[in-house]
Amino acid sequence: MELQHKVSVSLSQELIKSIRILAKSGKDSFVSYLYNPVVDAGWQKRQSDINVRKTMERITLESQNQAFLNTIGPRCKRLIMHAADESLSALGDSSIFFLEKMQLHTRVSGSPEALDFVSIINQPLNEFQKKIGEKSEKIFSDAISGIGKDVLKSAFDPVKLDASSEKIRLDGEIKRLYDNILIASSYRNISKCRKLLASYIIRFSDGEDYASDDVRKLITAMNKREDGFEEELKNQMAVDLYFRITKSILDGDISSSVQFIRKYGYIFEGNASAKHFYDIDRLERILYKMITEKNLWDELK
Repeated sequence: MELQHKVSVSLSQELIKSIRILAKSGKDSFVSYLYNPVVDAGWQKRQSDINVRKTMERITLESQNQAFLNTIGPRCKRLIMHAADESLSALGDSSIFFLEKMQLHTRVSGSPEALDFVSIINQPLNEFQKKIGEKSEKIFSDAISGIGKDVLKSAFDPVKLDASSEKIRLDGEIKRLYDNILIASSYRNISKCRKLLASYIIRFSDGEDYASDDVRKLITAMNKREDGFEEELKNQMAVDLYFRITKSILDGDISSSVQFIRKYGYIFEGNASAKHFYDIDRLERILYKMITEKNLWDELK
């Protein structure tokens, strides 16, 4: 488990996305994989009149003041304890809230409460993730065998710049990325910088006019500001793409899942050390096996 002295950004992100999928998987699963572990660990306080939503708003406001950062861990623990007694929805919201605060503030991610909370939920959510991964792999295998040729071809089509207006738009996107990272960086909001870069890379890196040199300069600059920035960026993109793939499969959007599988392959280029490499590699093998069996490679070029 990636705890050590603090909860990593990619681990907190992975737990957030697992909870979001868990919330869509039914009450029984939510109770088994989140509610029971939290309550069994003693994180529950009965007969409370605390307003979970207002408490989260107050913590968010006060977290803008550095003097309050050391109080966020203990207050989020109390928040989750109250939420567990209020409702499953409140428990999910407050858990995600605490994990998001870990992503934003190093002092929160290294707090005893953060380390304790993640140690409580990490294993059961990993078990849920494995279960849902097996389910989505089966759904993908069944669905891809019956996917239409036109749908598959559309998913394989590269981003093409057929008009000067599209080139201008992409130039504007990279300028906007520079400007937004400059603003976030001036406020030491490293988490925001990472999210901005991850979003841009995932969206445009497989396009014909991807601004790779500009992105490399931004990453190099951010590495100087924050040790390990690039490694966490890669982890964040891998986690993001894995859950986009999982969600799109569970939603029945096989075309999008194919696109995200290919984006993952393009970004990580067969790097077996990348997060979720083997999970996504199995899906990619299913996809390419079907293409080979149906002799579709020439049509997809």
